[in-house]
Amino acid sequence: MRKLILWDMVTLNGLFEGPDHDIGWFVFEDELESYIHETQAAADTLLFGRVTYEMMASYWPSAEGWIADFMNGVQKIVFSRTLSKADWSNTKLLKDNVAGEVAKLKKAPGNDIFVFGSADFSSTLIEHGLVDEYRIGINPVVLGKGVPLFKERMKRLNLKLLETRPLKSGVVILHYAPASK
Repeated sequence: MRKLILWDMVTLNGLFEGPDHDIGWFVFEDELESYIHETQAAADTLLFGRVTYEMMASYWPSAEGWIADFMNGVQKIVFSRTLSKADWSNTKLLKDNVAGEVAKLKKAPGNDIFVFGSADFSSTLIEHGLVDEYRIGINPVVLGKGVPLFKERMKRLNLKLLETRPLKSGVVILHYAPASK
């Protein structure tokens, strides 16, 4: 079965974006780029909620470099009840049955599936027990306001630590799996 991995950069106080979708506080440098290449390049599917999809689709098609090549070339699935189309290359739009569709994707042949951003969508995946691994990059910054990665309505989720990777920039990457898996 394919592994569903939630990968997000967060602030020290757990926010994954600031007001007005601000992600300018992300620390991105060579060591993080190497980590991304090492851990995500083999993924063959990305999942998004509408808001993150729209932000990604507005940026990556005109970007350059290996990350842009990956983002533009990989299969993408956006879950949205409000979008009428998804024009970014290799993107499929699904409107209903998030849990059922993602469970089917996990059983299908292929490599790892990643979810970037998409806090509301991720919350649905977490509630249905579909996330196999959490990869969280904690950035050395605290924001006063923003959007938390983990929503207040979530039930308790016990995790087991799989890996810790501190970077020279001060970012610390943590890999966790649900304790029950």
